Amino acid sequence: MRPLASAALHSAVLTLTALVALRAADPALAVAAVAAVAGLLAWYATLSSTEEASGLDVAGTLPGVALGLVRRASWGNLLPMLAAQAVVAVGIGAAAKAFEDDLGPTLLVGSPSLAAAGAVGLLVGVVTAWVVLAVDGNGPAALGAVPALLSGGLGSIGLLAAFHPAATLGLATAGMLTWPVAGTLVAAALAGTVLGSYAVSLLLPQQE
Repeated sequence: MRPLASAALHSAVLTLTALVALRAADPALAVAAVAAVAGLLAWYATLSSTEEASGLDVAGTLPGVALGLVRRASWGNLLPMLAAQAVVAVGIGAAAKAFEDDLGPTLLVGSPSLAAAGAVGLLVGVVTAWVVLAVDGNGPAALGAVPALLSGGLGSIGLLAAFHPAATLGLATAGMLTWPVAGTLVAAALAGTVLGSYAVSLLLPQQE
């Protein structure tokens, strides 16, 4: 029950951070804020890691998929956590949509193209897999900020949550991304995570 609650909390914090950051005075501040929170949450998640399983599976869909593919997380535990993260993020997005007139203007100008969403999602997915597996292998938890920096630093600021599919769904629910863009972003990020995870498995085979 604790991992499920932790996964939902991670999703809530990142979705709220992205929604608020996209109303910052400057895009660089928005990216920095989301990256700082992502790095902090990654560090917090590592505190639950053991020899048998990683604690980073609560950090989001992409970390969960990467860890599941290399057998550092159980798919039976992952699926309820991923569902909980999506439900929480969509709920927060719906609340933000209801109060959008009170929340003020955003940094968004136009909508990212599907091609841009696909390219950014794929690259972010690959890098997220590498980062998660590096941190799980006793790398510095501060690396957890890299996917967020990459998401916000490539192309449109609207793709800020590319590294966290649940938060991306939350932004789409809030009307800050179109659903075709959000769907493309999530699908590409998942594909990139699978590619990145298998690349690591080939280069650094897991010991049985």
